[in-house]
Amino acid sequence: MEASPSRLEAELTDDLLRLGDRFADEEFCTELYRGLSSMKWRRPDGPGGHVTLSWRRAEELVNGLRHEAGRPSLELAQTGGEGELSDLVRDELGGLGWIAQPLDTGRHDDAHVAQPESPPPADDGARHSPADDPGGWERRAQADADESRRRHS
Repeated sequence: MEASPSRLEAELTDDLLRLGDRFADEEFCTELYRGLSSMKWRRPDGPGGHVTLSWRRAEELVNGLRHEAGRPSLELAQTGGEGELSDLVRDELGGLGWIAQPLDTGRHDDAHVAQPESPPPADDGARHSPADDPGGWERRAQADADESRRRHS
């Protein structure tokens, strides 16, 4: 029987906790992020199925483990090298019973774990507007309408 991706992610996280001091090493954490993202991870001797982590989810997992070790977060997502599996990471995770396969990005994978979709912040459009005063057009339109009403009253 196949385990759900969320269950496998929890098992992977629990196993990675056993690496403890490794999360103080920024180079190891960067390699781990790269190896976790864009790869399929499974346990041959465990429940069936596999888990694939989005770039953002891989970053969150690594930084969560760094926090457990009392270390600050690293900016990892979309920094390059996603899907590169170093010998060090292969050996460390292999010692925990995990093996990796490259992810076929040409098809949908139901085991892909990512953050739930969420709408952009309410002020996102205004914050990214090229205009100096993104709400100025609305105030101008209101003032013009008020002036027009005054003239016709």
